[in-house]
Amino acid sequence: MSDTLVIMQFRLQKDKTAADWLQANQLVNDWITQQPGFRFRSLSETVDGVWFIVAYWASMEAAKAAEANFRKSMEGLIVPFVEMSGFTSSYSTAHLMQQGQDRG
Repeated sequence: MSDTLVIMQFRLQKDKTAADWLQANQLVNDWITQQPGFRFRSLSETVDGVWFIVAYWASMEAAKAAEANFRKSMEGLIVPFVEMSGFTSSYSTAHLMQQGQDRG
């Protein structure tokens, strides 16, 4: 098995702010860290308001199981914040992960 990345892209609903989303997202963080096979995730926003979540999982099976669990227990949390019509999600297999050294 190899690590699996799940990449999600979305915009917030027009009446929601980044601060609103980040506060709600803390509950997602608390939930996801308890899921089997979870490695780590990053959350970022572009200057024009597109959000990306990149989550790393131990396997495709772990990623798919977490997605099914998320739909049952957490999806209602994000629906008020995310424009679901533009939400995309894709899975990919990680072939190489390289960690850099902070030279700063």
